[in-house]
Amino acid sequence: MRTFLPPFVAFAVFAVMVVLQSFVHPMHLGDMGQGNMHAFKACFYYCWPLYFIVALLTQGLIIVPVWGGSDGKRSALGKFNVFIFTCLVCLIFALGIAYIIWDRSTSHWHLVALAWDMYCIQIAYWAMNFFVLLLFGVKLNSEPKTEQVTA
Repeated sequence: MRTFLPPFVAFAVFAVMVVLQSFVHPMHLGDMGQGNMHAFKACFYYCWPLYFIVALLTQGLIIVPVWGGSDGKRSALGKFNVFIFTCLVCLIFALGIAYIIWDRSTSHWHLVALAWDMYCIQIAYWAMNFFVLLLFGVKLNSEPKTEQVTA
């Protein structure tokens, strides 16, 4: 459940936003690649199964093991450090990808806007993901332990 549910919740929130926006601004395949928020939403609209598979692989292979720590009991400060490190990685990737897709004929502010949009989308995803993981931790720690009675 820790591998499937956090990405599912985040993708469901993004899907609702994209579908509601598609009623106002219909999405077409040609909308992708324009370097604006509508283009990012169009890309999500058409490519979400691939993105979801990547999210499940990232969650299962990297995030769940790192979140729990080597002994399975990472402290609150350790979990906060995981979030901060994830924010740093997101910033590096947002800057790199924005630079790659940036149209050099536009201003540098367009590059900054692209990087900022990508960074905010990633941080929103990871904030929802880590929040669901925290809820799992609270739920698992609050369940009463049953004692076995021997007769």
